Amino acid sequence: MLGLISLTSSGALLADPVALPSCRGATRSPPSPVLLAAPAPNRRDALAGAALAGASLAATPTSAQAAAKAPTWAPVQLPLATEAPILFDIEFDEANPKNGFIVGNKGTFLQTTDGGSSWQAKSFANLDPDEEINYRFTKMSFRDGEGWIIGKPAILLHTRDSGASWERVPLSPKLPGDPYNVVALGPGKAEMSTSAGAIYTTDNSGRNWKAQVRETIDATLNRVSSSGVQGASYFSGSINDIQRDADGSYLAVSSRGNFYLTYRPGDEFWIPHNRGASRGITSMGVVKSRLAD
Repeated sequence: MLGLISLTSSGALLADPVALPSCRGATRSPPSPVLLAAPAPNRRDALAGAALAGASLAATPTSAQAAAKAPTWAPVQLPLATEAPILFDIEFDEANPKNGFIVGNKGTFLQTTDGGSSWQAKSFANLDPDEEINYRFTKMSFRDGEGWIIGKPAILLHTRDSGASWERVPLSPKLPGDPYNVVALGPGKAEMSTSAGAIYTTDNSGRNWKAQVRETIDATLNRVSSSGVQGASYFSGSINDIQRDADGSYLAVSSRGNFYLTYRPGDEFWIPHNRGASRGITSMGVVKSRLAD
């Protein structure tokens, strides 16, 4: 009993046993070759085939051309002075694309002025070094030379000169939740959201903030827990993920992942939505950077 072994496109070996007659004491003459005559193509078919083959070769880039167009990556050394560093965000200044920043845990704050080829460790002049190492800077946003940084414990930093100097913006001790996201919107303007679903805007560089929603997510769910939103009564007061689209609408996922919430500019409250499936989720996104899509 012999077998045929073939390799599939997925790389699996397939064995197919085939019974062959015994060859003991006998010789088998090799099979005679068989010639098959194919019909000769006419002139029109031959020219058409040649044209298609030429077009296919012309449209297919050579391996050298593909390699030349392929993006290349190179490792960059970062001056990280802390053990077990965790980097949370990277951002470049629209006014100067070569000017960028990286933030992370244990007070990590790095700057590049050459588009990311090299980085330098920086510190904030208005933070004591012993105090700064206790912060984990999580998010930042730049627009036209103006930037914002948030972190934990609750902290907000602001620059008007592309990061040359920073000021600490006071935050109320009654701020619901921790700063979760910040978006630079223009000169002196920014929007900040918290882990409790509070949303605030400022148009005077953070001296005053205006609440965009009348209550936090947990207050909304406590109020509407009998409205049919599954899991609303088990809400723990925090959310796993908040996404902001290009129009200022928000999408949030509950900490248990059993429902999600939406907010659009002009709404007074977050709107909870049931999920059609029982499986919990940890994050959601938007299509084309817009919740409406």
